Amino acid sequence: MSGNEAFELINETGWRRGLSNMLRSGLARWFKTKTWWIQCLIWGGIAAIIFIALAFNRYQPPVVDLLMISFIFTGLFPAVGVVIIMQDAIVGEKREGTAAWVLSKPLTRPAFVLSKVIANSIGVLVTMIIVPCCIAFTIIAIVHKSTMVPLGIFEAMGVIFISHFFFLSLTLMLGTFFSNRGPVIGIPLAILFLQQNILGFLPSLRYVLPWNLVVPLGSTNPLTLSLIMGTPVQSDHLILLFVIALESILFLLISLWRFNQEEF
Repeated sequence: MSGNEAFELINETGWRRGLSNMLRSGLARWFKTKTWWIQCLIWGGIAAIIFIALAFNRYQPPVVDLLMISFIFTGLFPAVGVVIIMQDAIVGEKREGTAAWVLSKPLTRPAFVLSKVIANSIGVLVTMIIVPCCIAFTIIAIVHKSTMVPLGIFEAMGVIFISHFFFLSLTLMLGTFFSNRGPVIGIPLAILFLQQNILGFLPSLRYVLPWNLVVPLGSTNPLTLSLIMGTPVQSDHLILLFVIALESILFLLISLWRFNQEEF
């Protein structure tokens, strides 16, 4: 927090005390600074370059291949940005002393943690999912004149968000346990990039890692492709989606519990 001007007197009670102030401040960091347009420029710009190059290539890939690439790009690589952003959500505040300062105000610890989750989730959803997905899907639809299920497009973006939220909540949780950035950023990135190798050794973990939500696993297409093409969704995909959502909520609950034990 930069100063007292970031706060307004709000009549809130219980665990929500201070949540609206912190949430407004968190959203301002995204949308009242250059952060939002830089992230949009990075992910939207890369999506435009990649898919214009692929779509207008002399040997145009089939629409399914382009969609696969779009899901890998929007569902895998931006997770790196999510982890980098979230590494400072708790650790940065603790190391700089701002966590202790804001908690001396009328602010509860659950409100502090939840404001980080909500503000960053909205920022990630807008800049890393909606913008690049809309660009990629629009280019694919125009070039191939293909029909995508409108509801499936929104459902696919929702699945991508759940995949990113897994890493967002995991990084947040690690930030409540560690006081330096090394393990907070290292563990989620290791899981992100080693998922395919891990699943090769332990195939049963396909139900606890979000890989197949957005990326093909062997001969199994990702859930996002089934949704956007309107093909039947496999029961394994629904189980995976439920488990990943449950794990993310568990990470969040652990974060709330652990941060409540923190001494400042």
